[in-house]
Amino acid sequence: MMVSPEGYFEGPNHDLSWHNVDKEFNVFALNQMKETDLILFGRKMYKTMETFWPQAEDNLKMSKENIEIAHRMNTTKKIVFSKTLKGVRKHKNWKNVTIVRKFEPKEIRKLKAQRGKTIWVGGPNLAVNFIKENLIDEFRLVINPVFVGEGTTLFKGLGKRVKLNLVKTRRFKSGNVLLCYRPIKT
Repeated sequence: MMVSPEGYFEGPNHDLSWHNVDKEFNVFALNQMKETDLILFGRKMYKTMETFWPQAEDNLKMSKENIEIAHRMNTTKKIVFSKTLKGVRKHKNWKNVTIVRKFEPKEIRKLKAQRGKTIWVGGPNLAVNFIKENLIDEFRLVINPVFVGEGTTLFKGLGKRVKLNLVKTRRFKSGNVLLCYRPIKT
């Protein structure tokens, strides 16, 4: 997840225009997608992604990396956790979506135990639920060198301390910095 130095993942009114994305970052994002075979979304993040990615795959103005990211995003299996979402929009590119009405940690543990690639958790509210249940194996935070000033904090409502161990860093030419952490089991 991309985050500002003060901890915001989005600015006021869900503004993401400050996200620092270039070719190097897109190659990184594409490699992340290649490692992923299941994406778990909260409702809000799902709606954001579902609004953008299906059209991006057919947009010839997109970079080749973004078109491939779009294809992978569109075809990768997705589970949306929502009590209120009525259904999913039909789109020729947007496939493999299941709605789950209740967050069940036991069911997530079963998913994690299955063979496969990485499971990606998209959305800060959903991530907080996963953190509270010790279901996150690794946090990949991209610090964007922009102070947003106000917005929505990444892990709002966590309500507990979680100790982390830094396992990897990467500096991008754009000034973005990737920090990979694993939770320290206590």
